[in-house]
Amino acid sequence: MKTYDDPELQAIAVKLASDDPGIRRVGVLDLVDSGEPEAVELLLLALRDSDTAVRQEAAKVVDEFEAEDMADALIAALGDNDEVVRNAAAHALADLKDPAVAEPLLEALDSSSDGFVVAGILRALKPLRHPGSQRPALKRLGDDDPVVRREAVGVIGWLKQPENLPALVETAQHDKDPEVRRAATGALVYASPQQVGQPLIGLLTDEHWQVRCEAANSIGKLDHQAALPALMTATRDELWQVREKAVDALGKLGSAQAIPVLGECSQDAMSNLRKAAIGALGTIGHSDGLPFVQSAMDDPDPDVRKLARWAMSKLDNAA
Repeated sequence: MKTYDDPELQAIAVKLASDDPGIRRVGVLDLVDSGEPEAVELLLLALRDSDTAVRQEAAKVVDEFEAEDMADALIAALGDNDEVVRNAAAHALADLKDPAVAEPLLEALDSSSDGFVVAGILRALKPLRHPGSQRPALKRLGDDDPVVRREAVGVIGWLKQPENLPALVETAQHDKDPEVRRAATGALVYASPQQVGQPLIGLLTDEHWQVRCEAANSIGKLDHQAALPALMTATRDELWQVREKAVDALGKLGSAQAIPVLGECSQDAMSNLRKAAIGALGTIGHSDGLPFVQSAMDDPDPDVRKLARWAMSKLDNAA
């Protein structure tokens, strides 16, 4: 065992060398409070401890240390045989958000074939927006693992490069996993309506309701006015969650043409949809919405009534 000049660090090293895994686990917790640069090498040892609980504790506290020193150890921990350790390492990697870890992450991504490891690395790369992550992320859109494909979509979406839009549109329209399609649909919002408007309109009729919700949400964010008829149709979707997102998007588009449809939604049996409709009418702020807002003042749901009062003030200001 290496000896340390600092008495506190030496005491921790003794604990980490104990035969008792409980004492070693306490030693890991003591490392967080030591503040010594040499504590990193002890934590690296703890990440390779023979006891699962010790490795778990080390992975949980790793974000207290310098990211560059910990990246390789965390990448290695992604392949741990214990699920808790793997998850903790993936979470810690995602929280590092230090540009210094990009290169080791990219090197590990290039050499790994384990789906969990690849997904964890992609998740950690996403907030770094490193240009070197574009090519491997595009490649992973064809991975067999849907979790990997979903994380790859996240990396590409955060890079916000126009040349990646065709790949994202293709994924949103044709990936066999609905979660991947949903993620790709949401990632399209960095584009212009002219670039992705038509695909988003088509996704309002996707077979999976979460993709339809995401399409409506993205249309609202992009203020895609040409989607107005499709959104009005979507307010009659079989699922209220999709209807609610369509109503929200109509409010963001701000067109008075949607007021009759929003008025119908303000009478829906589902209170969440009534709230969304009244909110949209208030946002549009057109006098044609006044009868529906007045009617909502007597709604049985107090949240709807509260929103109706807000919408009424918006209509008054507009008038």
